Amino acid sequence: MSERAPEGEQEFRSVAADVATAIDRAVGGPVLVIGSLPPRGRDLDLLAKPDDHATISDWLGNAGFIRWQDIWARFDQSGLYGVELSSTDRWRTRRADASSLFIDAEPLPGFDNLCNPSPATVLLLAARGGVTRRGRITAKVRRRISQALERDPRAWDVAGERAGDLGLRGALHLLRESYQASGQLPLGARTAGLAGVLVKDGPLVAKARILVGARPRRPRPPIISFSGLDGSGKSTQVNELQDRLHQLGVDAAVQWGGSFKSGQRWWPSIPLLNRPLGAGRRSPRPPDPFVPAALRDSRAGQHAWVFVVAGLNTIHLWRLILRHRGSDVLIFDRFSPDSMVKMDMHFHRFRNVDIPWQRALFTRISPKPDVGFLVDVSSEIAYSRRQEQTQEQLAIMSELYQEQVDRFRLHRLDGTEPADALSELIAVTAWRGLR
Repeated sequence: MSERAPEGEQEFRSVAADVATAIDRAVGGPVLVIGSLPPRGRDLDLLAKPDDHATISDWLGNAGFIRWQDIWARFDQSGLYGVELSSTDRWRTRRADASSLFIDAEPLPGFDNLCNPSPATVLLLAARGGVTRRGRITAKVRRRISQALERDPRAWDVAGERAGDLGLRGALHLLRESYQASGQLPLGARTAGLAGVLVKDGPLVAKARILVGARPRRPRPPIISFSGLDGSGKSTQVNELQDRLHQLGVDAAVQWGGSFKSGQRWWPSIPLLNRPLGAGRRSPRPPDPFVPAALRDSRAGQHAWVFVVAGLNTIHLWRLILRHRGSDVLIFDRFSPDSMVKMDMHFHRFRNVDIPWQRALFTRISPKPDVGFLVDVSSEIAYSRRQEQTQEQLAIMSELYQEQVDRFRLHRLDGTEPADALSELIAVTAWRGLR
């Protein structure tokens, strides 16, 4: 006897089955399911002809799904569910309309139009994706290729016969070499394979379009940031959002950006900064962790140093972003708004240095979130949760965070709301903001 699925899983499978059934009834021809088969899996991955693609898009929009790139997501009481929808328009060439991808497709049990792609089509799909990954082959793709070859040992030959009209002969050759290698192909072999995408037979425009998929991604991924006091619940919501995005097949990386750069670590390499000047030399004071000794007694020196700190923190944040430029989405736990708060607190509030120009500079050159959140709680609540800072510091920071809402276009959230309700609101807001 099969083990009964938990109640939550049963409800999710019901939603998945309902979505798949509705799409199956809406379309007028075969649609390929190229990922996990319904109702299993956290999303439905489809490839459709242009007319059916438009029909499915209309249905998803009317059913409350929100689109970002090729992924449609719905966030409701039934849970999170996504549909990744692609069109064969991207496969069409002067020689072919990509209908060969639907040859030998088999309707899934219980469906009329949702189909399992043939083994040859599985290889063609993997070949195009392999170019996007610059010749690398993941464990999931390797498993799919193995399953396709078990279904039809001649799949490589059949795929080769259909690849020419689609401009995929070079991509298929690269995929086969990568699959047959014991590990990843060496860089030189992958580079030669990518070059071979253009050399092999097929329409030049189609081959060039496929090869464009191997170009480096945008300099930075879309950024979602969370700001607020320690104890506001940011980290909980960061992890929850990452989990939700992973369920939708989105590669979401998390980065902590709370390390404020005061520049102190560079002082030893510049001895002049550590030597008090003028009155400071005659009346030495305890070291200041935020202002070098040589500049503490000079108003101009203090102002100049804040410009340096603004630049250091800007460089620091951009470096963190570039580490994850291959991710689909980057989620920051603390970001530019938090650095601004600390800069304002340490220099303006605690050291009475007026810094309007430094604020303006940092606002202009620091990285901005595509979707930013301020998880807002009072200083009293934050202190009751975590006592890493004094209540006075938390009260000042709380006031400063309010100033960042308009500056960085943050969505203010009530951090005292139940975590589940807050995470659902965040997911919907973030997903809409990425559009």
